[in-house]
Amino acid sequence: MCAGAAVLARVERVVFGAWDAKAGAVGSLWDVVRDRRLNHRPEVVSGVLADEAAGLVEGFFGGRR
Repeated sequence: MCAGAAVLARVERVVFGAWDAKAGAVGSLWDVVRDRRLNHRPEVVSGVLADEAAGLVEGFFGGRR
């Protein structure tokens, strides 16, 4: 959903740290931001502070499962 919103809003650059293999839409499950059928493709910078970002996501969802 966020990747689709970034494309529709014509965001110039998407920067993220943690990959989501199960539901990600930027290079994971689907690659929305590089889909040639869409009229805008933002630059993607991935893996920024990857370990720290993954720890935050795991900590957040770990307490809710």
